[in-house]
This record gives sequence, C-alpha cells and structure tokens, in this order.
Amino acid sequence: MTLIVTEVSDAFGCVAVGDSAVTIGNRVVYGAQKLHYSSLANLGFAVWGNACLRGHRVDDLLSSYVASLGSSATPRAAGRELAALLAHEGALDGRDWERLRGGVHICGYENDLPVLFHIHTGDDPPATQGPFQLHEDYPDGSAGCQLRNGYYKIFAGLFDGMEHYAQRLGGLGYKWPYERIEDRVSYYSIMVDTVARTLEAARRVPSVGGSVSAFAFNRDGIQVDKRASRGTEDFCSSKDTATAASFGEATSNFSWCGLT
Repeated sequence: MTLIVTEVSDAFGCVAVGDSAVTIGNRVVYGAQKLHYSSLANLGFAVWGNACLRGHRVDDLLSSYVASLGSSATPRAAGRELAALLAHEGALDGRDWERLRGGVHICGYENDLPVLFHIHTGDDPPATQGPFQLHEDYPDGSAGCQLRNGYYKIFAGLFDGMEHYAQRLGGLGYKWPYERIEDRVSYYSIMVDTVARTLEAARRVPSVGGSVSAFAFNRDGIQVDKRASRGTEDFCSSKDTATAASFGEATSNFSWCGLT
C-alpha cells in the first residue's frame, strides 16, 4: 500500500510527503521514489498506484521525464505531456486498465497561482478505468487544497485529530505548524509515519512504510528537500512481480480544500 499527500496554498507553496513502500501480493519492498521535483521548471510530482509499465519501474519513468523538463514547462503543459506518455506506455503494456490503475499529482504555479493537478486512470472502482488523463482539479489552490492517495482512511481521521491538536497547542501558546514551510513538511511527515507505525502495530501486512520522503517549494524554488534515495531492488524485473507490484490500494482518491 502507499500513502502520498500533496498540498498547495499561497501561504506555504507546494508540499508533498509520501512513503516508499511497494506491495507485491503479500510482500512489501521499499525504496520506491514516489516524489520528484524539477528545479528548472519548479514543478513537483507524486506517483501512486500500479508500479510497473512494460516491465519497468514507473518511478524511474517519471524520474526520466522530470529530468527532461526545461524552465518554460508549466503544470498544465507538463501534465498533458506526461499523461500522454503514461497512456502510451500503458497501451503498450497490454494489461487491462484496471490492472494499470494509478496516477500522479502535479503541483506548481500557473499564472502565478498555486495549482494542483492530477493525472489518473479514472475515479475509484467500480468506475471504469481507461488511459491516463490530466484532471485540472485545483487551478487556484491559494486558499489551500490537498490530494491524498493510497491508504488515506487512517490518515483522514488522523488529519482531523491533528488539526484539533494543533488548535489546542495554539491555546497553550504554541503555533504549530502554521508559521513556516518546514513546519508544514514535518506536520505531514509525522502523520504519514504515524499511519505506517499504526498499521505495523495492528499487524496489517502489506502496509504503508519505508522511509518517508518530503519536499516543499514556493515561487522562489525548493525550500525543503527530504527526499529518500532510490532503492536498488528492481521490483519490475520478474514478470510475476511486475504484473502485481503496486504503489497503492484499490480505493484511493481523496481531496480536500481549506487551510485552518
């Protein structure tokens, strides 16, 4: 299973946090690079869902694409191009789109507004899945908007509790996490890690887990970079594992807007 969270706002810019787990049947391996950032284009990406296309790691495909971006790339243009690339690779893969279900969050600035777009293969099942398409979910995320994918069920409840906890801290004279962009990164990193530890304690396998990656950037570029390094295991090298490897669980789309 997986858990990635991407938030955009005028106050904090773009923040993305995610785990590094890859589920293969009842086995979990770690080292997936789910978060990617282009310093030239000042764009962020977070990937979830099916982990392999044509026997190759989707995170490697995304890494290569992000490395090719120039300074003129925009979230909308990059999103359309990446969606077309993933759709092409998916068609060549040959499996049903239900098996290839997945997506990529894209965050950055368009016309000086923080935006959060989402490439994916369709709404939650039983909705029919099809080729990857770009969805311009939040063309103006100034007030604060968020996408959560993967194992968001525990996260959703924890998020509400953490909001209450932060408000209680404010009553005690502590302003967390609303002062600095670094605080926002730690805020989400703590929640993602707490979900992983909770699932472990509940003996849930496979689970969210591995190193937690995070980054944050604003109009001035990268501000926090805590991305974990790529793992060496090629979980797409075997045909049996490549058809089952996944960054996500069956139902995984959730969005939210409005910073408190």
